Amino acid sequence: MLNDDYFELDSKFMVKVWVPDLYFTNEKRASFHDVTVPNKMLHLYKNGCIKYRLRVSLTASCQMRLHKYPMDTQTCSLYIQSFAYTRKRIEFRWKSDGPVITSSAVELPQFTLVNIITNNTCDKTNVDSDFTCIQVDFNLNRNIGFYMIQIYIPTIMIVLLSWVSFWLSIDAVPARISLGILTVLTTTTQKGSAISSLPRVSYVKAIDVWMATCLAFVFAALLEFAFVNVMQRRRQKFGSLNDSEIDSKMNSNRRLNNGKRAAKSVDNISRVVFPIVFFAFCVIYTFVYMV
Repeated sequence: MLNDDYFELDSKFMVKVWVPDLYFTNEKRASFHDVTVPNKMLHLYKNGCIKYRLRVSLTASCQMRLHKYPMDTQTCSLYIQSFAYTRKRIEFRWKSDGPVITSSAVELPQFTLVNIITNNTCDKTNVDSDFTCIQVDFNLNRNIGFYMIQIYIPTIMIVLLSWVSFWLSIDAVPARISLGILTVLTTTTQKGSAISSLPRVSYVKAIDVWMATCLAFVFAALLEFAFVNVMQRRRQKFGSLNDSEIDSKMNSNRRLNNGKRAAKSVDNISRVVFPIVFFAFCVIYTFVYMV
């Protein structure tokens, strides 16, 4: 034992050694590991240094800003402070070399850990300046792959499906109405499931802008059919005022053809305008929330 650099104390003797009374300021739940024995160690070195380790699992609060959800970047901090001893008695400092070590096997399902920043002071306004406090910031990028598969791609397909009504005949009233109502209801259901797991925040998020715009597009496609249907009927109604009894049948056919041509022209314009406007929205949305 004389050739060893340090002396290992048993966990039964650690209770007789003073250790810092640190606590985590933003901790919500925490627990110690004691299987099969308390998971802690204490080494006494020849030069007088003491190394103390303890396994603790905790859940800390993180104030997230969800304005750009689900394309957001979050910074979650962990604050470590002394509970009873002021700076005159104890001072916390991070190690200069590798203060925080993370395992390469640890993966987060929703986020990618970008970097870790340590600071020997805390930026929280509610922390008493008389007590030592250190913090560590975890910079996280949200993984968008899940949301692309479950939200963005399905809603884009629903919007594209609503444009199929522009290629259907004006006389296919049940088909066009059913398609419009189906796409509206599907988009509404998709919107509800997309935000069901989010906290009830009062500001507008990126996912809200996307779902509201997609709902507006499918609803506009439904209104477009109502517009062309009403326009066709009005042309037929106004044309009947100038009919004579002799050529009423000929004028009736002419009015019907004119009404269909006018409605068809609106459908042709919608086939071009709707995709252009939606593509412009996708470009602006990507530039605002992702770039």
